[in-house]
Amino acid sequence: MNTICQWFYLAGYGEWIMPRCLRRLTARSEFHRAWVAGSLGFFEEDGVRFGPASPYYPPS
Repeated sequence: MNTICQWFYLAGYGEWIMPRCLRRLTARSEFHRAWVAGSLGFFEEDGVRFGPASPYYPPS
């Protein structure tokens, strides 16, 4: 299950646009939530969550 969710997350992060019929089939599921999180750019590193409101600034 986690592998499938990770695949959906990476597909969203890779800017894959999910077809409308597939979005309707997966609506309100873990797969859809993973895809949306990836497409919006959310990720977690060392226990710290990053996203649009708190962007990632790598140390210089």
